[in-house]
Amino acid sequence: MIYLILLPTLLLVVFIVAIHLSFRAPRFSNEVNPNDEELDYQTYEFTGNQQSQLSTWWIPSKQPSNTTVFIMHGWGANKSMMLPLAKPFHTAGYNLFVMDAHNHGDSQKRGVSTMPKFAEDVQSGSDWLRQNKAIESQQLIVVGHSVGAAAVLLAAAKGLKADLFVAIASFVHPELMMQRHLHKLQMVPGLVKGVSSYVQWVIGHKFDDIAPSTSVTKITLPTLLVHGDADQVIPLDDHHMLCNVAQKEHIECLQIPDADHDSIDKIEQHFSSINAFIKRHLKISE
Repeated sequence: MIYLILLPTLLLVVFIVAIHLSFRAPRFSNEVNPNDEELDYQTYEFTGNQQSQLSTWWIPSKQPSNTTVFIMHGWGANKSMMLPLAKPFHTAGYNLFVMDAHNHGDSQKRGVSTMPKFAEDVQSGSDWLRQNKAIESQQLIVVGHSVGAAAVLLAAAKGLKADLFVAIASFVHPELMMQRHLHKLQMVPGLVKGVSSYVQWVIGHKFDDIAPSTSVTKITLPTLLVHGDADQVIPLDDHHMLCNVAQKEHIECLQIPDADHDSIDKIEQHFSSINAFIKRHLKISE
């Protein structure tokens, strides 16, 4: 009789552990640094607003600049993986601030990684720049990739103090992400919905509240949504849906030909379009 009681409990525990493991962000070391891209840099580690240590690279522009580009990577990535994206910004004359989110790269572990926590790290990085690089960051551009892009949109919707945002390869809604991730479980009625409810309970946020499709309706500052038309991770349809619901007076969309989800290097080929958007909205000295 006791086995009949313990077995469902055991299965529930195994199921919950499996959910946590399947959504755990992998941690990869930073295998290269800006010197490998012939960029001078300094490493800074600071305590974020949530009391975790965050690791960053500060890459000053070759000529003094009052504009800084803050780059946030995506799920399971790190700051070194963003260097191909950072380089064209540096060539264009901007200071760079590239950070590892918690549980990634050289930053400290902080519980379960979630997109809202990424957004909190974006806020921490922005606050640090305002306090420690105020002259160099009089104009602040915040760029995110993938989950980092969704986090930038969420932070922007919550009033992040910056001047312009660029979101590269963002998903449109966590529910759709969940359905794609768990598509094999859809044959079991109600299972995906149950997992979604549990995940929302764990992260402490309803998906509708933190969805990029919600964030883009609240953003009041210049924002560029960028997506590759060959993205196999976040479908181009997500980009189209985001663009359709966005505040058109503040938000523009850019589609990159032949770029997959991780084709960061493709951005360099189309950087002139991104930089043109920046120059239309900010005062950038030549």
